[in-house]
Amino acid sequence: MKIVQSFWSKPSYKKKNASPHDRNNGGWNDKKYNYFSWTLSCLQFRKFYDQVELVTDEIGYDILINKLKLPYTKVDVSLDTLNDYHERLWALGKIYAFSIQDEPFLHADGDVFVFNKLDDSFGNSPVLVQNVEFGFQSYTDFYNDMKAHFTYIPEEMKHYYNTFNRIDGVNNGIVGGNDIPFFKRYTRKAFEFIDKNVDHLSKIDVGFFNIIYEQALLHSIANKENTDIRYYLENVNRQFDGICDVLGSSKERSYLHALGVFKSEDIRAQQVEDLVRKEYPEYYNNIIGLLKTYQI
Repeated sequence: MKIVQSFWSKPSYKKKNASPHDRNNGGWNDKKYNYFSWTLSCLQFRKFYDQVELVTDEIGYDILINKLKLPYTKVDVSLDTLNDYHERLWALGKIYAFSIQDEPFLHADGDVFVFNKLDDSFGNSPVLVQNVEFGFQSYTDFYNDMKAHFTYIPEEMKHYYNTFNRIDGVNNGIVGGNDIPFFKRYTRKAFEFIDKNVDHLSKIDVGFFNIIYEQALLHSIANKENTDIRYYLENVNRQFDGICDVLGSSKERSYLHALGVFKSEDIRAQQVEDLVRKEYPEYYNNIIGLLKTYQI
């Protein structure tokens, strides 16, 4: 199974008329950690997989390929086709990347790090995600906001809510599988979900809407279609304890995901930087040089 990563630059602009490299920090406290994160993620996947592909736009190509020199085996530069969409729809680049896959794949965020190849049984899964997210009240609260402001909600999501009186989701730190028709249906419905509510985005929290059309929608469709979902991580609690325990990671855990809450912890960011410096000194020194000369 091939690995796919995606980087859409538009949601990363801090302000209007920003320069191509005046970017946000990807959730980290300092932009340098975002570069270390992408570097560590790509290089660790390249250790264990022959195919590690990137879907990006022109700015992303300049940063990740020209500047950071990350060794992706194939690069698709087509995410500029999304530039008419709202800049806070940051998950849309991922949805697009899923939609263009025509063979089994596993998409990994740029803050996911592996220290072993995933078990082959997961590569044979129809649909694989990182973990399920049951009972998160924020999903249901947001669904009620959508009912009040949106003109269209997918039938699968309505069915789930009417059946369970709540909305649940999955975490797509990694997501993919070999059921390509499922991903075609899911991504088509995600774009439809957005397109039919473009005029109402100002009425809701657009940032949280990403979690709904990416994670809750996938879960609702799979439930309605009785599609088998496999979870790479079982029994993940609401605090996601241990999922980004970078210290001793290669010995104690084969998979790490620097979720948003962990990115704000300086110690986690410094651990990622330390791993890049120790394991990939050439890439580390390149990043430091680019930062010093304001090229990134």
